[in-house]
Amino acid sequence: MAIRNGLYSLTAIPRDSKHDEVGGVLILRDGTICGGDSYVYYTGSYDCSGGNWQGRMTSQEHTPTTRPISARVQQIGFIGTYNDAGAKVDAMALVGEHSVRYDATLRLLFGN
Repeated sequence: MAIRNGLYSLTAIPRDSKHDEVGGVLILRDGTICGGDSYVYYTGSYDCSGGNWQGRMTSQEHTPTTRPISARVQQIGFIGTYNDAGAKVDAMALVGEHSVRYDATLRLLFGN
């Protein structure tokens, strides 16, 4: 069973207290990721099999923000699990010369 194609809500909580919680939407479709929020857009890809998935995304700023992010483009790698309702992810974002770990939840809003 592959992860379902569809529109997902994204909530990512940093494991440290120095960074903000991240939210937005993602569209997953046949190994491709796209989405975003009010300030950034996401593009990437993933592989999935048997309830496990992994992938890479790029987060790029499209609207200037006062968020305390040191890099306007971030590379994100993730690994996690999924089911019919959504997914859980352990993500690592490269922010400038630092890395930030996030626990993320994707909740399926609409899909097939």
